[in-house]
Amino acid sequence: MGRENILKKIKKNKPAFYQLSEVDSAKFNMQLDLTETFTRCVEQVGGRVFSIKDKSEISIKIKELYNDAEFIISFIDGLEIKSGDDKKKSLPQDFDKLDIAVIKGQFGVAENGAVWVSDNNYSHRFIPFITAHLIIVLNIKKIIENMHEACLELTEFNEGYGVFISGPSKTADIEQSLVIGAQGPLSLTIFLMANNNL
Repeated sequence: MGRENILKKIKKNKPAFYQLSEVDSAKFNMQLDLTETFTRCVEQVGGRVFSIKDKSEISIKIKELYNDAEFIISFIDGLEIKSGDDKKKSLPQDFDKLDIAVIKGQFGVAENGAVWVSDNNYSHRFIPFITAHLIIVLNIKKIIENMHEACLELTEFNEGYGVFISGPSKTADIEQSLVIGAQGPLSLTIFLMANNNL
């Protein structure tokens, strides 16, 4: 059966369209302390959060946390920390030894510690998943309360690719034993920046 025949049959047998009910996001507003709740949720899923005033603190903290890192790339303008040029690399295997990737987050979600990132802020879609340690820089004013608000934030999203990231890579499907960094980054660090200079 050819591709066109398969697609025709799929189109012919589409289920009826049902309008989704409206969600009143105000009903889910719990008046949380957004920064405190977000930080707690990130820590619960294995990440860590640092509050900073400006970008100059990021470089200092990275050197303190990862003083043996050799291959670092940063997609934050004005952050002088990178040791590798991602523009000269295009294949996943070129990043096999990537120690740290520093990327920008669009917004964070307090109720689960997730951060939305899109690939217009870094060079290759695989960067957040292939690096040994992922660092996300997020404006502290860009934390929203819940996923209902997150869906509203994304109604105008028309970029190529975006994903919610919550904590480092982890799995517990082998003997019910939690393993951190099984299929992706060993750690996730989020820098909450007080000023809007991102």
